[in-house]
Amino acid sequence: MEIMTSPYKLAKDSPSRQLLWELGQLAISTQEGFYAHLDRESHEREALHQQALAAATAKHESVRRTAEQYRERLEAQIQAERKRRDDEEAKGLEKLRREKVEQEIAERKREVERAKTIELEEKRIAEVKRLEKEAADRKKAERERQDAETAKRQEEERKKAARQKDEAAAAEVRAREVAVAAQEARSAPVVQAPAPISAPAPPVQQSTPTTQPIQNTQSEAEHSRYLEIHRALKELRKFMTAQAKQNAQLKGAMGDMRREIRKSVGQLRDGKGANKVQLQTTIETLKKAATLAEPQVDITMFLASPPQVDDRNGPALLVYLLNIFAKAMIAQFINEAGVRPLIADNLGTVASHIFALDNFRWKGISLIDVLIAKFHVVCPVLFGIYGNERTLEGKHRLGWWREEGGGAFVPEQRHFERMTGLGAGFAGISLKNYEKARAQNPYPDKHYWTSLASITNVPPQEITQTHFVVLKGMIENFESKFLHFFGDAAIAALRLALIELPRRSPPSVAAKSLAGLVDVLKRDKKLIL
Repeated sequence: MEIMTSPYKLAKDSPSRQLLWELGQLAISTQEGFYAHLDRESHEREALHQQALAAATAKHESVRRTAEQYRERLEAQIQAERKRRDDEEAKGLEKLRREKVEQEIAERKREVERAKTIELEEKRIAEVKRLEKEAADRKKAERERQDAETAKRQEEERKKAARQKDEAAAAEVRAREVAVAAQEARSAPVVQAPAPISAPAPPVQQSTPTTQPIQNTQSEAEHSRYLEIHRALKELRKFMTAQAKQNAQLKGAMGDMRREIRKSVGQLRDGKGANKVQLQTTIETLKKAATLAEPQVDITMFLASPPQVDDRNGPALLVYLLNIFAKAMIAQFINEAGVRPLIADNLGTVASHIFALDNFRWKGISLIDVLIAKFHVVCPVLFGIYGNERTLEGKHRLGWWREEGGGAFVPEQRHFERMTGLGAGFAGISLKNYEKARAQNPYPDKHYWTSLASITNVPPQEITQTHFVVLKGMIENFESKFLHFFGDAAIAALRLALIELPRRSPPSVAAKSLAGLVDVLKRDKKLIL
């Protein structure tokens, strides 16, 4: 085998070899270019692959970072949620603990309140027993005093009878002596006419001064008459209940009307025109009642000064519902005007308007005595009644109310609120101007004057704080109306009620409060008393 020499050497051997070598070189060059091209493409693809790989790596890194951030946020949320739940659990436990503590505190408070209530009840019972014992002792002392006075009076009458008997015997002896002397004179010679002998003068009887306090008998009689009306109204309720049991239609109508009236009166409030709907509802309800002729009742039982007529009957349901209306109005005066006396004027307007309407009159006479009878029961001092507010009987006469079920008397503050509301309510009814109204005033202003005079004329030693509280309720917020109706006479009456009466009465908080209206009138009304 011939060993191949180098191409350079072959190229010099012959031209063909030279050509062959050149072709070989060209082929080699072409192959090297092809491979170089492949290498370049490969490098380019590798560069593109590297770029794509770098982009994919970058994207992967971005996705990883995003996933990592999401994971971190999720873990943060989970941690926050876990912390929130832990906090809520802690708060729940704390709340339960606080509630338990509060329950324990409330239970201890209730126990303390129960203990206080028991203590107060024991004190109340002890006070009631003490008052009852005092009342019994006073009654016993009064009976003993009366027995002593009776015995003393009987002894004086016995002595008086004995004196009269002795004087009669002495007069008889003197008369006999005169007769004997006259007989002797007629039988003796006449020297001169005998001197005339006068009969002995009868002994002078001196009256024993009474120790009984002077009472206004007219006020007492009027008060008794209104209490009779109040008792008659109670009997009317029993009568209507019995009638309703026999008449299902009457029972349904009576119950609906009663509830409607109580609801309307309970919704009365302050403000001009604020009670228009309630007033109209009450009027329509009472009109329905007035159309029911049966059952009938003697109307004169509910009038303080009934007329002398043959036919005295009228619709019982109307009187019954007017009584319900009056009772509801009294409750409003006590509960609303007792705290806000200004509302009494609006309440009084509604009450006066109802009793002024012709539809609810009987033979032209207003049935407002139904309402006034309730004032006599709950606030007797408006009508000149007085008593000792330190005794059971005196408190009863003054209208001092008892707790539910006839228990102990209401506290002093509650009593004064009641009296304030009732005094203002009475003024709200009696100081109404009907000059421009077609209806007739059911309770004219003269009744306000009479009530004011009755209270101010109570003997100074009998005046109580209740009188001062009622007077203040009557006067405060109603001075302008009082002056409108009575002019200068009202100024004189105010001076007597606000200055002279507290001055001549025993000092008390209520008297001082009443006298304080003098400065209020001077400041707000420019009225100098």
